Amino acid sequence: MEEKNIIVTDCEADESLKSLAKGKLVQAVEFSKSCRDSLTGSNTISCDRTSKTADDVEIRLLRTIIEHPLQPSSQYPKLAGISPNTFKKIRPVLKDKELISEHKLQANTRGRSTILLGPTEQGKKYLSDHDNNKESS
Repeated sequence: MEEKNIIVTDCEADESLKSLAKGKLVQAVEFSKSCRDSLTGSNTISCDRTSKTADDVEIRLLRTIIEHPLQPSSQYPKLAGISPNTFKKIRPVLKDKELISEHKLQANTRGRSTILLGPTEQGKKYLSDHDNNKESS
């Protein structure tokens, strides 16, 4: 029997991450050896197709980067409760707006260097202004 690939939207992928927050995370032995300082999070995201905007996801990711600075970029989709595909689209937007900075960390291993993400002062101010505007509304 031939299996067909199912195409899902970013929003559906984000929604599917909710179940991960309820379960127990068991890291692979290989991962534990290669990344001793791994970080796990359990934030969830609610996905309403009519009200979810790119700005909402940008704010969610920026807030996560501010709360968890200088983590490997691969950790942020889980921490923010978004799909890796959504993260891949939003990260360059935040970088282009100069709200986050990227720092490459080359380990003594083969392969790609680790990219650590951190907020800029402009990013911190942007989030603070956003939160203040939301409270006054």
